[in-house]
Amino acid sequence: MSVTLQFSLRRNGTLIGKPRATYSDLGDDQQLSRAFMASILKALDEALPLPFSDSMGGAIAGRMLVPRFTAALEGTS
Repeated sequence: MSVTLQFSLRRNGTLIGKPRATYSDLGDDQQLSRAFMASILKALDEALPLPFSDSMGGAIAGRMLVPRFTAALEGTS
């Protein structure tokens, strides 16, 4: 399974708006897909706000970030 999110951060490390999925390959299992998405959003929520130095906060503020989250099912390669 794989999801790519797009979002921006303020200089204080908080989100600007809501993350937007720009790509997803979640497979056919709806329950597993929902659990995967919930785990991604929970991890993002728990990580924010990110602790930036003043210079890093100024450099990253407003820039679009596009991380990709992937998970492999157990027993597969």
